[in-house]
Amino acid sequence: MDTTPSDSSSDQQSARDDDSMSERLIEGLSSHAVFMLDAGGTITTWPDPAATLYGYDRDATVGHHVDMLFADPEEMETTVDALLTEAADGPIETQHWHRQADETVFWATLSLSPLEDGDPEGFVAVSQDTTEKHQYDKMLERQNDRLKEFTDILAHDLRSPLSVISSRVHLARETGDEEHLDALEETSDRMARLVDDLLSVAKQGNVVTDPETTNVKDVVDTAWEGAGGTTERATLHYDHVGSVSADADRLIELFENLFQNSTRHGDGAVIVRVGPLDHGFYVEDDGPGIPADNQEDVFDHGFTTAEDGSGYGLSIVRTIAGAHGWDILVTDSDTGGARFEITGVEFLD
Repeated sequence: MDTTPSDSSSDQQSARDDDSMSERLIEGLSSHAVFMLDAGGTITTWPDPAATLYGYDRDATVGHHVDMLFADPEEMETTVDALLTEAADGPIETQHWHRQADETVFWATLSLSPLEDGDPEGFVAVSQDTTEKHQYDKMLERQNDRLKEFTDILAHDLRSPLSVISSRVHLARETGDEEHLDALEETSDRMARLVDDLLSVAKQGNVVTDPETTNVKDVVDTAWEGAGGTTERATLHYDHVGSVSADADRLIELFENLFQNSTRHGDGAVIVRVGPLDHGFYVEDDGPGIPADNQEDVFDHGFTTAEDGSGYGLSIVRTIAGAHGWDILVTDSDTGGARFEITGVEFLD
């Protein structure tokens, strides 16, 4: 009797082996979620790594359109259906916010590849959580923006005192009057202070690549003491914020500059408050506040409304926040003073 398997049996066994190998590969990619879509974008398979990444079980996803995974598909530059149409001609990659079952969002890199060229029967989808890389890229972008701003300010702010020096040197040579030498000394001192401020901005703008667990209460206490004489007529009220992932030294300087801003712009006693937000913390006071017309400008390098101000305190605050990947805005406190809100902060307790 001929016991040689038929070609049909061999093909079936080979197909089963291929399917088994594909399943093992899909299940084994722990850092990725690999799943299948039909030609219309409906999810047809949902392996364990996908369930782990998104938090949805198979019953919640299989049979549903893939756009359920996107946090806000209506705000995308192109529709999910348009992406599927593009993917029919070859592999594509897109990046957008995706939403997990518990409503948490993460930045996902999603690759779509057709099962067949031309008119595919479906797609292989590979999703990966790239939130950390996305945040790092955004921090680098902010740092590059600060660097460009830094060089622009350096060229602009040093041009004026250099012009004064050139003119005074010319007058001193012509007249021999030592009054011009005094002006030269004063101008050179101003340039030195300006260079120190700019170097501080440049240093604080470096992206924080090795943050540590930092107790905000300890940072606030150190910063309040470091603010020195500016806090003599001020009272600090602190509500528990907890610990954050940060560069402690730079965070101290952030608070120091915010405290000095609060205490230097008030005529009398001032109350400064520090407290938590859902995704960050705030610093506010009961002083005169910041006029609405100025609130968009206060973080600009060199902007100040005080006669003796350098205009770099709040600029440094924004730079430090950006180096951590945080956002900062200024608004009014309930008492009409200034309120600074820092968000995008990762809490550790």
